[in-house]
Amino acid sequence: MPAVSDLEYNLIHRFNVGDSLRRAAARDPRRHAIHFHGRDLTYGEFDAMANRIARELLDLGISRGDGVAILAANSPEYAATFFACARIGAPLVPINLMFTAEDVDYVLDKTRAKALLVDPVFLGKVNRCPDIRILLDGQFPANQDGAPVEQFVANEDPSVIIFTSGTTARPKGVVLNHLNWFGYLLTTYADYGLDRSIRYLLGLPMFHVAGLVMTFACFSSGCASVIIPLPRPEPILNAISNHKVNTMALPATVWVGLMQTPGIETADLSSLKRLFVFQYLPTPVFQRWREMVPHADWVNAWGQTETTALGSSTPPGDLGRMLDAPDPIGIEHMPLDMRIVDENMNDVGTGKPGEFVVRGPSITPGYFEDPDANEALFRGGWHHTGDVGYRDEHGWLYFLDRKKDMIKSGGENVSSQEVEEAVAQHPGVGEVAVVGMPDPYWIEKVVACVVPLPGVTLNEEELLVHARARLASFKVPKQICILSEFPKNPTGKVLKRVLRQQLAAGASGAGA
Repeated sequence: MPAVSDLEYNLIHRFNVGDSLRRAAARDPRRHAIHFHGRDLTYGEFDAMANRIARELLDLGISRGDGVAILAANSPEYAATFFACARIGAPLVPINLMFTAEDVDYVLDKTRAKALLVDPVFLGKVNRCPDIRILLDGQFPANQDGAPVEQFVANEDPSVIIFTSGTTARPKGVVLNHLNWFGYLLTTYADYGLDRSIRYLLGLPMFHVAGLVMTFACFSSGCASVIIPLPRPEPILNAISNHKVNTMALPATVWVGLMQTPGIETADLSSLKRLFVFQYLPTPVFQRWREMVPHADWVNAWGQTETTALGSSTPPGDLGRMLDAPDPIGIEHMPLDMRIVDENMNDVGTGKPGEFVVRGPSITPGYFEDPDANEALFRGGWHHTGDVGYRDEHGWLYFLDRKKDMIKSGGENVSSQEVEEAVAQHPGVGEVAVVGMPDPYWIEKVVACVVPLPGVTLNEEELLVHARARLASFKVPKQICILSEFPKNPTGKVLKRVLRQQLAAGASGAGA
């Protein structure tokens, strides 16, 4: 009997992101996979598209280990490239659309990407381009065979390198391997169950880990989807009303924006079954949404790129009770160990704040070629999330803040999120973001920035009176700024570092 080749052995045993789509297509190639701008693709067609992209990359000289960067908004081609690169062992390098041209150059140089797939709209951000440049102009992929592509890829080979937004330093490239993605998939089935009748809205940017995990879960499970380029309120409402999507994950600011979108009060939301919130959503807004869509299972989730978006989430049946305190994030996901620790890695007691540290199969192997950062990331044998929270007497987890966003005012720790929750309860507040700013007396002062609801006029004094009635004196903002809008990234997350820069420059707001 002939010996089994290395490739054959690999194909028998491996975990591979690209294999998951192939298997879903094999189950039912005629099943509907994607609706996008009037186009519809079956699973057989989508799988063949991924194979054609894989063959095109191979023909251009891309091989196992070669980085393939992509700079584009969501599309079927973007999703197919994610699976195609996995099939040939070429790590995909999604580039954040908010990155400057200098950031784009840095990512391309750092990863030594051999190819760049780019939407012509974003060519202005590309100064230095790899040898292989592919325009996503509607002609790609073309003239390739859609038959299966089989290449040797190890379980722990990088699948993607996602660069997180830098704060005081350059962005860091988070490596996620194939095993990490299957760790995520295990949680999806264990904690949320599998329902192939679910239709996904894939609106979160696919350059973000949240967008990619939703994409992976959808197509690994054989579910239908509606893809929109970016999470904007109007196309989201259109997908709900006209295409009857059942599940979607949105950051808190997009849920706030949707609440204020014309037509939301009369929109048919009956198709919605499972809805995910991530990032802090003020409790009054959360409760209002639960009243508007009472038939849906609502899940508040916490995670990060380094954990393949896993961390913890609220069981739908317990969410109402958990909302007695701000930002409940439920219980840790099934494949993770979690501790809450102080600076010396000692476990803190019930109700005491500390840093979340975790370990498990979804944890990144590390930042790309950054040994110093990795040493700090994994100190003490645990992955350090940099997030602060506590566990209550029921064992439920609550998020307080990023360690870097905790405000040290007059020697006291202040959670920006606690202040945001208090200010958000004012009936005229649409959005609120709280940051710490340098102060000669307090060292760091609490500054609340507020965007009023449409048509509402607010002043600093009434907001201060409101805050004083709900917060300890040292937590009350020393300054309140009324803004017309917040700086945000494409997922809708408020960019607090940009907000701090604007405040430091005196761009807006007044002291109170």
